[in-house]
Amino acid sequence: MLFIYTNNGDFMRKKFLIVSTILLLIGVMILFIFAYYKKQVQNQVRKENQLIEDIESHYHSSVSIVKNAPIYKKENKKYIKVGIGFKDVELMLEGITNNSKQKYFKIEKSDYYIYYKNVEKVSKPLKKDNRYHNYLYFNESLKTKDTFSLYNKSQKEYTFYESMDFKILIKEENKYGVVYHDNLYYINEQDVSSIYSSDNNEKEVASEIPVTVYHFLYLKNESCNEIICNSINQVEEEFNYLKENKYFTLNTKEMELFIKGKINLPKNSILITIDDGAKATNFLDVLDKYQINATLFLVSSWYPKEDFKSNYLELASHTHNLHNPGVCSEGQGSPLKCSNKNELLSDLKESRKTLNNTDSFCFPFYEYNDYAIEIVKEAGFKTAYIGGNRKASIGINPYTIPRITIHNNISLEQYINFIQ
Repeated sequence: MLFIYTNNGDFMRKKFLIVSTILLLIGVMILFIFAYYKKQVQNQVRKENQLIEDIESHYHSSVSIVKNAPIYKKENKKYIKVGIGFKDVELMLEGITNNSKQKYFKIEKSDYYIYYKNVEKVSKPLKKDNRYHNYLYFNESLKTKDTFSLYNKSQKEYTFYESMDFKILIKEENKYGVVYHDNLYYINEQDVSSIYSSDNNEKEVASEIPVTVYHFLYLKNESCNEIICNSINQVEEEFNYLKENKYFTLNTKEMELFIKGKINLPKNSILITIDDGAKATNFLDVLDKYQINATLFLVSSWYPKEDFKSNYLELASHTHNLHNPGVCSEGQGSPLKCSNKNELLSDLKESRKTLNNTDSFCFPFYEYNDYAIEIVKEAGFKTAYIGGNRKASIGINPYTIPRITIHNNISLEQYINFIQ
């Protein structure tokens, strides 16, 4: 009996040791698995945090593309490549949530995305020219071919591999101006599949536009008895009327596009011009105050262009040094009507060079003939202005654009009648 008891005790001790060992091993394994899992979780959290930091380091409301990069569309939770955005193109992005792991940023006002590593923050976005917001769409739209490109002026910024439809904003030779991603772009005619009618605009479109001309603006402590000398009170009253009635004040390029039928403009549009340059610096504060755009036809040898710096003032040519009376017969004798061709071309080209290659010209004393027009064309100008006291309409000769002179003896009511 003792032998059997002893064997049974050994058996129990061995069993206990085995069970204890197994339990210890299981405990060690559990601790090991837990530690491993904890480390994996920590690594995963660290990776996710690094990813979030990386994504957030690339995100900004305004970004630029760091290299030619795919543009994606999201379909069935997958990102499908549908185009290319080219290097240095700036984009506005939709917002992302905090702690976001969103690797594809949605491009604002579109259905498209870009991979986060392909963009970088832009601390100071390029200043956009949003004047096109004032243009009115044609009641025509275009459908592109299955592959087409969008150009910012002559710079290609996007290529897409799917057809799109756009409302037509500008009709240029061999290209169309359209709006994409709240920017003005151009599509080459060769990339267009069809043009079709569409109801894009219900506003009244201007058929003619007033072009007003001022000469000398006199401040309160100054005086002038000439009829073309305007007081500051008169000009402010007129400009205030334009601002309150939300007139779109044009530049000469927009006038060129309008008379050639390339853009539609709202009925309340006007081009304001100033001649010569004397007392023209007095206009600068008034233009800034009312945020009114104007064009100064400057005699470029008389006054330095640096005197006329303003975000609201465009400089165009009134010759370099040909604003001289009595040279040719009839009228005030503008030299452009009869002087030597080479001398005239030399002066006009010098004026263009001085004034940043302006495309727009104003005939001295409003005087011109066929000879003068041909000289102006050969010098490289695309438009030229005269007098006439009537509005400029679509289809007129771009080298005889009429203007309405604003004299100092007109009332505000008369001014309104001139420009309505």
